[in-house]
Amino acid sequence: MAARRNTKPKKETPKEPKEIIIKPPKEIKETKSVPITVELNILKVLINERPLIPLLRVLKKNKELHTRELLITMGSWGYGQSLMKRATNLGLIERKVKKEKSRGRGKPRIYNALTNKGREVVKLADRIGYEK
Repeated sequence: MAARRNTKPKKETPKEPKEIIIKPPKEIKETKSVPITVELNILKVLINERPLIPLLRVLKKNKELHTRELLITMGSWGYGQSLMKRATNLGLIERKVKKEKSRGRGKPRIYNALTNKGREVVKLADRIGYEK
């Protein structure tokens, strides 16, 4: 280390303490707690399967969508399909095969709709204020 040249020791002068202004906190409105009665299974799904909530909200808004429309609306293909599988296995989504006459050849479309359990999960997420 190099020594500093031409440095004078600083004289310590007592500093006056700065005035600290303490603002009173803003008034907080008291809210009453409201008990929510929920089935344990629905609460478990909401806690353990949080990524499914945006998928379920899209289906709640649109009633029934075929798979391609659902994945485009979500903006996710690979991950969206895995979410759909999880939701189907948990019984939150019902998948129905519908054949359309005007389509000609090709695979029939599979439409996805919420089940009653899925609606309850979304309703609970909205009540407790779950955000995206």
